[in-house]
Order: sequence, then structure tokens, then C-alpha cells
Amino acid sequence: MKKLLKKNQKIYVVPQDIKGAMSSKIVGTERSVIEFEINEKDLPYYEKNGALEIFTVVDEGMLYFKTKADEIDSKNRTIKAVFDKKSYDLLQRREYTRIDFEKEFTLKDGENDYICSTLDISAGGMKILADLPLSTEKDYTIEFSLESNIPIQCFFRPIRVDEVRLKDKTTKNIISGRFIALKNIDKIAIVQFCFKKQSENTNK
Repeated sequence: MKKLLKKNQKIYVVPQDIKGAMSSKIVGTERSVIEFEINEKDLPYYEKNGALEIFTVVDEGMLYFKTKADEIDSKNRTIKAVFDKKSYDLLQRREYTRIDFEKEFTLKDGENDYICSTLDISAGGMKILADLPLSTEKDYTIEFSLESNIPIQCFFRPIRVDEVRLKDKTTKNIISGRFIALKNIDKIAIVQFCFKKQSENTNK
């Protein structure tokens, strides 16, 4: 475990309540238990025995595993969770590489349509710019295309919504989210697109 998870390592934690997705770091490891810090504002999103998804970058790529919050120390703002070496997935680094990507598209929630534009994309999700904030408690229907005209269809689940003021003094929302029910063939298409663009940028 020492080679995979260590003190001060940056991790990304997605609690059962997706609204609390956050960046964190490991503050201690002991046998199969890791302890990581949490921001005070994120405390309400965690509960004992609540499900957690954890991502972190290691030498070989992206480490991903599911666990639960075994102990929550509200005073010191830390959580202890078990890391099981037998149940993690090691993802290729380039699979989730974020690539700048600009395209306009429409999100739908069954009642309303939201005109948005993309800022970046990866096989796991995208960051978008929208006039109105989106709910982190909803999944939105999304359809877009990459370089071809073949549409990619799935759901988009907002994780984080930040209001920003642009240079033209207008206010918009930067929304980070992940893809839900993305078909494997579409995921492969996004991975290939990101890898191609990354190679092009490297060779400029």
C-alpha cells in the first residue's frame, strides 16, 4: 500500500451525496486504513458508513476504488476509510486526460432546455459554461459530437457549480460534472479524441 497511497498524496473524494465532491489529501496511513482531510463546509455531505468513491494519481496511472467512511472526526475534520488492495482499479492516465474543447450544445431535464458551451472534456465528464446554474441533484440529458457528426448521447450529472464574472461583466456558471450511462463505444471515442488532441498539442 505504501507504493500506492501515502501521506500528503492528493486525492479526489466523491461521497454518497455527490454535492460534496472535493479535492483532498491523505494525512495518514496505517495498514489498510487511510485518513484524509475534509473541508469544514463539506462535513454535512458525509456520514458514518456512507459510500465513498476515491480517485488519485499514482505512477502507473489513475487509482480508483470504492469504500466507506468508517470514522468521521468532525473536530479535526478527517475521515478514516479502508483501502482494499484486492478491489481497486488502475486506469490509464490518458483515459481521463482533460482536453480543451469548445462546442455549443443543449442540456435537457424533461422540462427545460439549457444552452451551454463546453470548456473541456475527458472520458469521465466535462466542464461547461451556462447562463443558469444547474442542480447537483439532477441528471440532464446531453447530446453532442466530437469531430465527426456522430452524436454521443448520455446523461450529465453536475458535481460542482461556480458562479463567475466574465470580462464583459456578465455573470455565468462554470459547471463540472460527469457522464452517466455513457456507452463503451462512446467512451472509447472520447478517449481517442483526447489522446489525439494531446498528441497534437505536444507536437506543436
